[in-house]
Formats: sequence, structure tokens, C-alpha cells
Amino acid sequence: MEHLSDFASAQDVEDADDILFAHPIRTVTRLVCACGADHPCPEVRFARMIKGATSGGTR
Repeated sequence: MEHLSDFASAQDVEDADDILFAHPIRTVTRLVCACGADHPCPEVRFARMIKGATSGGTR
């Protein structure tokens, strides 16, 4: 017979097995800026906004 602690019942252990089966690990790929923040970082967003606003304008 299996020894269960007072912390978890047999049903808790069974539920935990089901949860672990339904939530496997997956690989996630993120783009990271050279500054270490998620890309695009606030500075890149600002630069893109400026370039977008001035790319069609006259000097």
C-alpha cells in the first residue's frame, strides 16, 4: 500500500498527475533587444515612431 502524507489525499495525487499531464513544458521564443528588454524596447518604439512620422515629410 502507498504511504500518503496528511497533506495530500489519494484524490489530490491523482488530480496532480492529471494536471501535470495536461500542462506539459513548451518552448517559447522571445525577441530580446541588445539592451536586455523585450524587443521592441521603448527606445526602439520611439525611434520607429519618429522615423515613421518623418519618412514622408520634407526637410
